[in-house]
Amino acid sequence: MLTLHFDFQTLPDRQAFYRALVQQSAATDDFGNNLDALWDWLTGGMALPAMFVLQHAEDASASAEFAPVLALLEEAQQQLDGELRLVRKG
Repeated sequence: MLTLHFDFQTLPDRQAFYRALVQQSAATDDFGNNLDALWDWLTGGMALPAMFVLQHAEDASASAEFAPVLALLEEAQQQLDGELRLVRKG
């Protein structure tokens, strides 16, 4: 299972999240760095099953920068029926 780690206390912005995603998930350099590209990657491009370990996500979910990303991850988790698992820590 592919395991990706994201610490929202160390990610300054959404672009940093996308860079970390590309590095950890073997996405190509032409990844779109936007919510549509994230959805497409999660639901059709990335190797599944996968687990996202989300550190300090609770604080980030209240920010305008990361709330849309976290909401999309939650929706993808529901859509993918157990193939994507989100683990929140801290």
